[in-house]
Amino acid sequence: MVKKLIDPAQNAIHKRTRLLFLLVIVLYTFILYGNTLRNGYSLDDYIIQGVETKIQEDGLKAIGEIFTTTYTTVSSVDGLEKSYGYRPVVRLFYALEYAIFGMKPGVAHFINILLYLAVVLVLYRILQRIFKGYSHWFPFVIILLFIAHPIHTEVVASLKNRDELLSMLFALLTLQMLLRYSDRSKTVYLVYGLIFYGLAILSKPTAFAFWFVFPLTLYFFTDLKWKKILSIFGMITLMIVLSGVIPLWLLDRVRNVTMVDNPLFFEDNFWNILGTSFYSLGYYIRLLVVPFPLLYFYGYDVIPVVNLANAWVWLSIVLHLVLLGLAIWKIREKHVIAYAILFYLFSIAMFSNIVKPAVGIIAERFAFIPSIGFTIALAWLIFVLFKANPVLTEIKKSRIFTVVVFTILILVPYTLITVNRNRDWFSEESLYRADMKHLENSVKAHDLMGTTMMRKIEVELSKRVNVAKFLMPDIQEALGHFKRATEIYPGHTSSWINMGMIYNNPRIAEHLLARGDTSMYLDYKRSAVSSFSRAIELEPGDGKALFNLGFTYENLGNIDSALYYYQQCIRFNPQIINPRSRMANLMFMQGKIDEALEYNRQIMYIDPNEALPYLNFGNYYMLMGDTLKAITNFEEAALRNAQPEVYAFLAQYYTDRGNMAKAREYNAKYNAALSAR
Repeated sequence: MVKKLIDPAQNAIHKRTRLLFLLVIVLYTFILYGNTLRNGYSLDDYIIQGVETKIQEDGLKAIGEIFTTTYTTVSSVDGLEKSYGYRPVVRLFYALEYAIFGMKPGVAHFINILLYLAVVLVLYRILQRIFKGYSHWFPFVIILLFIAHPIHTEVVASLKNRDELLSMLFALLTLQMLLRYSDRSKTVYLVYGLIFYGLAILSKPTAFAFWFVFPLTLYFFTDLKWKKILSIFGMITLMIVLSGVIPLWLLDRVRNVTMVDNPLFFEDNFWNILGTSFYSLGYYIRLLVVPFPLLYFYGYDVIPVVNLANAWVWLSIVLHLVLLGLAIWKIREKHVIAYAILFYLFSIAMFSNIVKPAVGIIAERFAFIPSIGFTIALAWLIFVLFKANPVLTEIKKSRIFTVVVFTILILVPYTLITVNRNRDWFSEESLYRADMKHLENSVKAHDLMGTTMMRKIEVELSKRVNVAKFLMPDIQEALGHFKRATEIYPGHTSSWINMGMIYNNPRIAEHLLARGDTSMYLDYKRSAVSSFSRAIELEPGDGKALFNLGFTYENLGNIDSALYYYQQCIRFNPQIINPRSRMANLMFMQGKIDEALEYNRQIMYIDPNEALPYLNFGNYYMLMGDTLKAITNFEEAALRNAQPEVYAFLAQYYTDRGNMAKAREYNAKYNAALSAR
């Protein structure tokens, strides 16, 4: 047998081409996402900040807790904690990042870019392997289309979505190891693959989307027998159970979903579920083909609940049946297009809402894995369109040139959309404002925009006494968003509560009274009562609504009603503190000293580290003329979670008495408390 000699010159050309391709891939990735380095924290990034705070408090000792607790915990007004998910690998990455670099969003965004680049490079290696013998331009065009696709911006630009990056990276490493196992028959690669898949699942369960992709790829691109493929599939399934199902079963987790997140959670009509599911599947294809506009949240009522009477549903059904038929027709010859279609269909299936509703109905991050199948199909179509058969090792330069030019024509708008979309993710407010024009029918979008405005108003109100008059346009804008949310869905409790809190804001009330606008002041108070009452009708035990309705009545001087709602708040939420403090103060003002003391003692029992009862005692003693006992209690409050005003009062008290050491101590605490706000 005569061996074919390798032309050293030709080999050198191919080597330089491969290096050039790699350089383009790296540079293009940073060109696309480099502007995220200027971004701060945005949507849902409180999860990261929570992990970083835990590391700041406990150091690396928190790592043990990371592997034995759920991904995120949210405290509710009833004193309970709602926790969900299990993603210890992601939390570990955040923990190590903070331990090394501290809390720096620029560093976090740089790490996200590096992880995306790692995903891209591993995927490129896999593409080179599965398309071995094809034109080296084919995997290169695929990876360029994948890198640039704007639907990935949510995953890269949002720090919280590092879980998607890590899950994808480890899943791709799993696939790479399985391919090596098939090529070299070394068991160690199979072991590595199973370990990587366990890490993928422990990063985020979206790695389940690869469940059928693994055997699919082994069937199309290896010589493994069916028996061996099924054996590997069984081991992968076992890893899903061990890494995903068992931890979630053992951990106590609660995630409240609402109709706003996805109405299908509460839908019993099968035809509505099926119709909406195919509507959402069609929407994914639309987003992949035309990635504009991109939105941070879809949900109710951007994606409608529809049945089979909807024309778009039937278009989606027909399209998916055609794709499935084409894949089945071409599967026996192991055609590229069959693999691309089945990769897409298998990986998008878990986000289709058919088996289980997805939070948000659809999300761009859910298309991260399926976009691999889409970009493979798109690249194949480009090559076929210009008669550049990708199966051939060598293709005419003129045809490759045409393929490259057409690919660039796609990459240019992809690049512009991606770079511009990254800017939207600069902050929560910039993201919400950018998308608001496309989310007029979204309850959650209006609630989030209103909440962001409300926080901004609170910060500004805390700075200057007379700032309220400059904030009236912002106040009206925030109220407008909450009103719109309740128009779309009158049952949205949080929007009613947030609206009421603006209407009952003491600083806004001071401004209205200072300018002599008694009529608007009373309108605001009546609107607050109406808003909180509506929230209580929807959720009778909502602690936030009950407390704030009591507080509103207290401001109006209706003490009996205030006491009633404070008592109701305590009844439904036994661990809540604020209504006990307000009741204690009302009891004291009515001369019921013993009852006032009892409510404060209850707070001490519930939370020994709470400053409120000591602050109350201090105020009581000041009113009774016992300054020394008042100061003693204020200092006890200062040792706990006291407000900055306590430190300021103590600093002034000791300044007036010439104790400058104490005055400096409390001034320092006051400044530190202000900085922490």
